[in-house]
Amino acid sequence: MVKTIHRPFYTHRIFQVTAAVITAMVSAVLVSCATHETAADFEPEWEKLVVEVARFPKAQPTGVAVSSTGRVFVNFPYWDNQPGVCVAELDADGILNPFPSRSWNRWDGKSATSALRSFVSAQALYVDNDDFLWALDSGSPRQESGVVVAGPKLFKIDLSDNSIAQVFYFDQKRDLAPYSFLSDFRVDTDKNVAYISDAGRGGVLVYNLKTREARTVLLGHESTQPQEGVIAQIGSHPWVNILGQRPSYGVAGMALSNDKQWLYYQPMCGRDLFRVPTDALIDDRLTAGGLGSQVEHLGNTGSVVDGLWMDENDNLYLTAVEKDAILVRRPTGEFETFVADERLQWPDSLAMGNDGYLYFTTSMRHLQSPYRLADVKTQPYFLMKVSVAKVQRAVEAKRDAEFARHAAAQASHEAAQARQQALNQKRQAQLVARAAELEAKRAAQAQQLAEAATKVQADAASAVEQAAEQQALVAAQARAEVELAKAQLAEAKAAVEEAKKAAALAKVLADEARVKAQAGQQAKAQALAARQQALAAKAAFEQASAQAKDAQAYADKLSQQLAQQQAKADQANQQAQDAASQAKQHDLAAQQAKSQAQLAKDVAEQAQRHADAAENAESGTHAGDATQTVEVETEP
Repeated sequence: MVKTIHRPFYTHRIFQVTAAVITAMVSAVLVSCATHETAADFEPEWEKLVVEVARFPKAQPTGVAVSSTGRVFVNFPYWDNQPGVCVAELDADGILNPFPSRSWNRWDGKSATSALRSFVSAQALYVDNDDFLWALDSGSPRQESGVVVAGPKLFKIDLSDNSIAQVFYFDQKRDLAPYSFLSDFRVDTDKNVAYISDAGRGGVLVYNLKTREARTVLLGHESTQPQEGVIAQIGSHPWVNILGQRPSYGVAGMALSNDKQWLYYQPMCGRDLFRVPTDALIDDRLTAGGLGSQVEHLGNTGSVVDGLWMDENDNLYLTAVEKDAILVRRPTGEFETFVADERLQWPDSLAMGNDGYLYFTTSMRHLQSPYRLADVKTQPYFLMKVSVAKVQRAVEAKRDAEFARHAAAQASHEAAQARQQALNQKRQAQLVARAAELEAKRAAQAQQLAEAATKVQADAASAVEQAAEQQALVAAQARAEVELAKAQLAEAKAAVEEAKKAAALAKVLADEARVKAQAGQQAKAQALAARQQALAAKAAFEQASAQAKDAQAYADKLSQQLAQQQAKADQANQQAQDAASQAKQHDLAAQQAKSQAQLAKDVAEQAQRHADAAENAESGTHAGDATQTVEVETEP
């Protein structure tokens, strides 16, 4: 899909008409911009790893290149102001020497004739495998009036004698557009081709070094265009001009894989990394759609990126402008922060030296016009370097330290758990001991109850024996009284029988007397005597009957008393048996309580041994931590 192409801000001169009015309105904003706030995860130890090679108070660097012999080259584009030197070699004392000569760094700022033999706006540098220095001239001073005739070109410089071996000029009408901005490049000397990013149009310029023919490909492709919705946050401010408009740069930084089979790139106004096969780039038979279909999306880098570099181990380094950092993409596809430093305000280009150092520049592009109306930078421009090996060792040391801290934290956590477990076991042992004490008290109380029950049983048995003896005595007395009553009853019965006999005799006599009464007075007297005898016998019978009744009542009373005494004796005997059963139950409960108390005592002793073992283990853990120089806080 072809996107709308935005022109870069080379026409910002129109804003200068109203700059005086706007300056007063934005002066407060400019003051607030003077303090740079880093967006990176800044680590203080990076200050020792990032080495300052040179600083440039006024000149704004972009590209850097390092030869196989360690020669360092820097370029300074014509952006806000025309630089005093466009391409320079940095000597051992940090002094810039115009390269390859002073004359090539003296463009008059006007004529095309002068541009043929001068750097107009050197943008990027690169040293190939044959140790030739390549320099890209964007030919677009200030990026405000388009490319200059004879301005955009590519230099090949022989470092053996510092001579310009070849100059490749681009036809700004045929190969470029008025708003083209050549930003970065890579050279494949095996295929005699140069890949150049056109950040202004958003495309890749494929230049045949042998035929000097150029083709711009991937124009309008989403991988080379500004990413919609992305506004870079650099420091504490968005990267926009004074009217709130963001820049519209497309593909900028580039890198070739070591086998030259892939070209890696990312739009400057985007956060996604891409790559495309170089065979597809140089195949002029492919259609735009066919080439676009071979572009691979490699993920979001999380930052606007300007420069790329691929080392010999296929690690891809990226300058993360929004993070004040340099990222690295490992061959596995994982992104890591390689180095971060608050001094890395817009890290621009990268170059790896044979000494193992990664060199890079800081251009602070976000502080230049039209994004700022005044110079608000608080530090000079830098050329810096960082040792990959030292960073790796630092990262490994940091990882080891993190591992050690993690191990220490784990050990501390385990020690704390051990202490807590020991404390819990100690508390549990205390609870068990308290339970054992309670069980012992209960056992003692049960023992006391058992002794009391035994005493009650003994007292009950004694009382039962006494009651039984008393009841036996009472029963014996009752039996004796019953026998006496029985004897009296028998005597009474005998008296009654005698009385009955006497009554019968008296009746017989009375009958005889009544018979004889008719015969005389004597018989009457006899009858009267017999009647008296009969009355006497009747009285004696009645008296005997009353005595018999009293004896029977007394005998019944004694029988009742004997039954009551026997019931009381049986009840006392049952109480004695119940007391004996309860005493046996109390004895059994006392024995169980003693067993439980002994078991609780054993559990408490075992818990105390566990607590002592845990405390000994905790002391051992602290001793192990001390050998790792990690302090572990112990509880008081």
